Amino acid sequence: MIIWLNGPFGGGKTTTAAELDALLPEVVVFDPEKIGEAIVPALSAVETVRDFQDWRPWRELVVAALASVDRYTGRTIVAPQTVVVEQYWDEITAGLAAAGVEVRAFTLDCTPDEHERRIANDHVNVATLQDIKIHDGGVGWRRHRAPDYRAALPWLRTRTEVIDTTALRPPEVAKEIAGRLLAG
Repeated sequence: MIIWLNGPFGGGKTTTAAELDALLPEVVVFDPEKIGEAIVPALSAVETVRDFQDWRPWRELVVAALASVDRYTGRTIVAPQTVVVEQYWDEITAGLAAAGVEVRAFTLDCTPDEHERRIANDHVNVATLQDIKIHDGGVGWRRHRAPDYRAALPWLRTRTEVIDTTALRPPEVAKEIAGRLLAG
């Protein structure tokens, strides 16, 4: 099974993934962002895109990698990755379903003010993309993409389990997800 963590860029998905790794037995954290980082050098010369998710090979490779890791490990995989394009979400989830991999998706939402606070206080590196050169620890990228996440929230509410994380710390979010998983 894959526990997919969606939510705003810089909203706490990766931190929550680490908490789930510590909380749940037999978990593997697999960050689809790393696939994007790996293909940027090869594909940026072929086609300029706003986000590596716009490259079909990213979506195909994510499905292939997650299905392979699922088969190889037999463990629950936590995948922290924002996906705000519904078509891309459909491609990924359909590909995983075709591979026989169950996906339980959570969107870790927070208020715009809380999101801004998190962005300002977290400076994890984000891959450099074609139209945004990131030299600020990802702050500009995260702020730039916040409207995309907000625009996707209506369909995310129908396709994922939304958790309001505004007043929760990552360990509390992980416990909420674990509780929901146990409840079915």
